[in-house]
Amino acid sequence: MNRLYYAYARHALVTALRMARVQSGDSVLLPNFICRDVLASLKAIEATPIFYDIDDGLQVSSQSKLPPAKVLLAVNYFGFPADLERIRQQLTDPSTVLIEDNAHGWLSCDEHGVPLGTRTPLGITSFRKTVLALDGAYLHWSGDCQLDYSALHPPLKLRSEPIPLAFRLRKLTSWLDCRTHLPIRPLAQTLIRYGRRSIRRPAIAENPAEEFQLPHLRAMHASSLAIMNQVDRTEEILRRRTLFKTVGELAAEHNVKPVFTNLPSGVSPQGFAYYSGDGNVRRFHQQIRRQRLGEAMSWPSLPRHTCITPESRLLTLKIVNFVQ
Repeated sequence: MNRLYYAYARHALVTALRMARVQSGDSVLLPNFICRDVLASLKAIEATPIFYDIDDGLQVSSQSKLPPAKVLLAVNYFGFPADLERIRQQLTDPSTVLIEDNAHGWLSCDEHGVPLGTRTPLGITSFRKTVLALDGAYLHWSGDCQLDYSALHPPLKLRSEPIPLAFRLRKLTSWLDCRTHLPIRPLAQTLIRYGRRSIRRPAIAENPAEEFQLPHLRAMHASSLAIMNQVDRTEEILRRRTLFKTVGELAAEHNVKPVFTNLPSGVSPQGFAYYSGDGNVRRFHQQIRRQRLGEAMSWPSLPRHTCITPESRLLTLKIVNFVQ
């Protein structure tokens, strides 16, 4: 299997960029709607980010051609496949290497049954965004002869240090929340955020430095690989698809506009993405909490310099996250 495991997808992306022969000063095309921590991977090899426009359906905008670049990062937002054919049609340089950013799409396939993260010469997947694990991501590559295989390295030795108490508590509250009728996890989150506010810190921890610095841990923890291998994939896919349909019915009831209006057969959604500028969002959130269907949250933490205009609808996007 052409796969290397890492603690975080950002490290996997560094290896992918090197395999795509990206060097200092080379341009890398990124969607303008992207989490800022992706830029740390580019900074590690001194590549230059160039942002391209994403439309309200989270696909590459068809309004203009994409400039020449060594690499383009194609994002499968929330487990829904990026339209790779549309991206290729927009490219002005056919030699641009596509890297599939599948951070949200572990367990998802496209309309042909091809697993997301394996549709391009290089793909990165972060399964810790799908299941509750301490860390966990991997790089997948194809047999593309244009790749630089000298950039590969031996598999990293799995870490085995004791699991942090904070993560153990998170797992415990999630387990209790799933098996009792008590809102254990939401209550714990509320208490933590109240405690942070009481010491004059943001309710949700922010780390602006992640845009420039890779996580210091590179190798994945052994417990994460064990969790990945133990997941009943059929059951997890069914759970997520059922949740998507249930949340979608609530969204329609309260006139909340979804990003994705249908659920393709191969998609295992990370969550239910919606625009919070429409409908009775407050009532929608109340129903989500009451029925314990997931956590409504904002995404992403954008880079400091992005070309999204202040009036863009993308800035109102939120997601009901299905991770438990």
